[in-house]
Amino acid sequence: MDDNQFEDRMKLLKKSYDKVPSQFQSEKIVREIESESESQHLQAIEYIKKPRKNRQKLIVWAISIASIFILSILGTTYFFENDKQMQRGSDGQYTFSEVFEDIEKDYPVVREKNRKLLKMKENEYEELGFVSTADSRYDFYKKLSKDEDRKMLYSENQKDEYYKEIMRSIQLPQQLLYTTMANETTLTDTEAMEYISEYYDRSRELINYYDNLFMEHSEELDFVREDGNLESKTLIMNKDKLPQILQNAIDSAEIQNLGLKIVYNNVVFGFNSDVTTAKLEDKVTARLLDYFTILHGEPFTYGGDLVHSIDETVFLLNTIEKTWSLADQQLSFFYELKGDYANAVYSLLKGSNSYPVMDATGKVNKEYRDAWLNLLENGSKFSPTLVYLKPIVDEFEASNWTSSKHWGNLQFSDIEDAVNHSLYESFISTSDANYSETENTIGTDFESRIHSYYKLFSKTHNQAILKDAKALEVIGLYYYSFIMGDYDTMYELFVKGEKYGVPSKEKLGGISFNDYLGKNTRLSELFERMTFVQLETVRDDDVQGVARIVRKNEYEISLVKVREYRLIKEENGWRLPLNPTK
Repeated sequence: MDDNQFEDRMKLLKKSYDKVPSQFQSEKIVREIESESESQHLQAIEYIKKPRKNRQKLIVWAISIASIFILSILGTTYFFENDKQMQRGSDGQYTFSEVFEDIEKDYPVVREKNRKLLKMKENEYEELGFVSTADSRYDFYKKLSKDEDRKMLYSENQKDEYYKEIMRSIQLPQQLLYTTMANETTLTDTEAMEYISEYYDRSRELINYYDNLFMEHSEELDFVREDGNLESKTLIMNKDKLPQILQNAIDSAEIQNLGLKIVYNNVVFGFNSDVTTAKLEDKVTARLLDYFTILHGEPFTYGGDLVHSIDETVFLLNTIEKTWSLADQQLSFFYELKGDYANAVYSLLKGSNSYPVMDATGKVNKEYRDAWLNLLENGSKFSPTLVYLKPIVDEFEASNWTSSKHWGNLQFSDIEDAVNHSLYESFISTSDANYSETENTIGTDFESRIHSYYKLFSKTHNQAILKDAKALEVIGLYYYSFIMGDYDTMYELFVKGEKYGVPSKEKLGGISFNDYLGKNTRLSELFERMTFVQLETVRDDDVQGVARIVRKNEYEISLVKVREYRLIKEENGWRLPLNPTK
């Protein structure tokens, strides 16, 4: 986008921002966006995302069914709690039928305006995940409003909250942005991550729709192909010659701050972060704001090849490493980002068919060399890349950039291990957790404690014996029981109850730690160090924590050999849930 277009766009957003009321008024916001969009034609952004093919309809259908079921359960629970509050007295003055009156009047109107803004047919619009979920909530509220047996009353504030909740649920991505901009204070990190997730999820649903649409009409783009190749500029120049449904897609995507680019002759859509980032600077912390820069750069790979130049890829990887944290796991795309990052690192270290690491003379290409050295120099302290990159570079330099044993043996799973390891180590170093444990050296003292607990607990399985045991001691006892072939004692270390499930004693005999453990094996022969951190408890959730064990690496199969365990704190101390490593 040139300077004039950028200035026009900023003026448009400033105008919209100035009009946003201090309290959410959905019809006004939709009307403002709708009127502005008729006169604005924004240039497509340079963003790429691999099409996810036509799984969207099946996924949305499944989500819709699940949404109805979940809303029924959660809604019933919520109203039951309100009933109990009413018994204790309240300032309520409205029946739920009266609460629903404004919702019933405004929701269908705003919903239809948004459908027209996206230029979608109703059968396409209703299959968008967030629309389907909002419709399910609306239907549930409508049903409750007709329940004549419901006697409770709601306050003015409760009435307003129900209205704002359901009207927010039908907002389009840009409307979410304007609503957040109108917030008078800076969002807390929790609030910001909730907003970023909502913005991402709704944008991603639209991106999937646009990607699938262009895949379905791929043959109708042949007239703009030159020697079989597509160019984004040529496509945009000939937009008015495209089928109307594709023109609509391009126009509506631009309104939602999404744009297209051609990647390996495929039309793909993605995020445009420039305006979003600029307008949220005083609402979201700088670190979390960097997630928009990261999203703008996705995808990092396509079919195993790097999408961006090597230098651009290094910049994106550095941005990710300086931004993400295990504290951000509530972001809806956090785990997807971990996978995307690992793919990019693997392609950067191992190369691809289109641009191999080794040149014709058998040496590492200079561009890769420079990029690796850049990462070594500028990577964050807990960079997952550095775990493998340093020994690789050391070996290549020693061989005049011709060979490296570590480079040859590197597997994708190694990168995944390094990502998990580095994120955890970074989290531990900055965590202000209320409770944590560390065993820096697994020696005779630790082994003696575990042996004592085993002697006492294995005889009677009296749970009170372990009430004061540390979480890492429970993990040690778990391994020690396995070494002894004592599956009954292992069984007694699991949480009991329907909430987490209980493994059968028969299945415990099939557990394998991928280690040969004879009865004379010592814990100090298996483990180098252990750490445990209690996680932040949300609402009435059980107290939980994560133990991380770094195993000894006798055979140098991998530079990082790590296993993690989740633990739950019960009345009699820390215990393992079913599938504790997940």
